[in-house]
Amino acid sequence: MSYNSIILTKEDGVAVIQMNNPKAMNALEDELSAELLSAYQDVAADESIGAVILTGAEKAFCAGGDLKKLSKGFPSAEAGYDYMKSFRTMVTTFMNMPKPTIAAVNGFAVGAGFCIAMQADLVLASDKAKFGMAFANVGLIPDLAGLYTLPRLVGLQRAKELVFTGRNIGAEEAKEMGIVNQVVPHDELLEEAKKLAKRLADGPRVALRMAKNVINDSINMTLEQLLDLEPHAQAICFQSEDHKIGVQAFFDKKKPAFVGR
Repeated sequence: MSYNSIILTKEDGVAVIQMNNPKAMNALEDELSAELLSAYQDVAADESIGAVILTGAEKAFCAGGDLKKLSKGFPSAEAGYDYMKSFRTMVTTFMNMPKPTIAAVNGFAVGAGFCIAMQADLVLASDKAKFGMAFANVGLIPDLAGLYTLPRLVGLQRAKELVFTGRNIGAEEAKEMGIVNQVVPHDELLEEAKKLAKRLADGPRVALRMAKNVINDSINMTLEQLLDLEPHAQAICFQSEDHKIGVQAFFDKKKPAFVGR
């Protein structure tokens, strides 16, 4: 499929999805949203892909929602509800991606852009990146699962501060808060993200998928529920080729060459 607002590339088991509407600072316009969902579905189903990078073009990762559209308003509360409901599949497809995801935040990640970055499993940020829950500045609440992900990353008090004030924070402060895993020099961001993605793509894909599923589900589980789920996931890992390869490599004192099955 050809795209207008994103660029999708695949190489060495890694997919890179770049939001590419720099004139609008990669704001979440209708076309970009639809193309992101299409790309998410594409890479999720592609068995050759073991890790996914999401990034932006030029100065912004994503500058938030489509304020031009929002400025026109909605004829009813129901119409606004339906508009927001339309993003649900996009959010869940990325957050439930059956392979590791990395947000490579190259610039401004504000409003919905901040929320999209937090949907990734790991966040690498340029030292020029800025994050902000800008919703309060336009009389809105965070959406795209921002009120789910943010407090889980930073805790309730810090989440409330960022949401209530709408202030921007730099990459280092975001790292201190637990939003960002690693801050890298701006010009090295995509290279470092690709290195990490390649390492994950070359890893034991079945185990990584099972670990991601259990970690994500554990947030809303009791200890007993987790201990019920854990054996099912591990039993699947026991049957994988990568488990057998890993055990043999351990005894042979060699680096395992996983095959992703």
